[in-house]
Amino acid sequence: MAVPADTPDSSAAPALTPEQLVRLKVLGAIPLALVAGAYVGQILSATLLARLPVLLLALTPTDPFLILVVNEVPVWVFFLVGFVRLVLPDPFLYLLGHEFGPHGREYIEYELGPHNRITRTIDVLDRWFPRLGSAIVFLLPNYPVCLLAGITRMRFAAFAVLNAAGTATRLFVIWRLGRLFSGPVETVLGWVTRYQLPFTAAMVVLVAAQIGFSRKGEHHD
Repeated sequence: MAVPADTPDSSAAPALTPEQLVRLKVLGAIPLALVAGAYVGQILSATLLARLPVLLLALTPTDPFLILVVNEVPVWVFFLVGFVRLVLPDPFLYLLGHEFGPHGREYIEYELGPHNRITRTIDVLDRWFPRLGSAIVFLLPNYPVCLLAGITRMRFAAFAVLNAAGTATRLFVIWRLGRLFSGPVETVLGWVTRYQLPFTAAMVVLVAAQIGFSRKGEHHD
């Protein structure tokens, strides 16, 4: 993949050298691989909830699935696996934005499609980040925010502390909610595991729709 040099977003930035393109792809490899893994986990979520909840936690740590696995794994597993998986892509995304600026954003858009959630969220948060960057990193320690923190050149030490604290806080809140509403959570979990086949089919359709929407209108050379 080569980041197009004539796109509107890159018009003010110099073209990347071959060495820089290699570095760009290396930094993007783990975050993009984890996106692919999250799609796989989402499709297989019903089966994984019933048989391997730890694997679902490692593949797809979105809030709904985090709540569903709270009571299915030991507390230390929930926090350790959940924390490691959630923060794993974050330094790579930060460096992608910090080292490559707009090119980092363009690379994610190229790989995931022009309507992907990551760059769409960056467009929304971009105007607020200069003033509220620290609060945003703590409250929303996710892909677009980590990339934006790098693009805006937030100090790495501050980013790392805020990102880790925000991730740990998110996990604690979800764990408390899962414990507090364990009855309804178990009801939903029972329904999902009982109807694994139709739920899996629904997830296939949903993932296909998500990917299709992300790539709508893309033009690759």
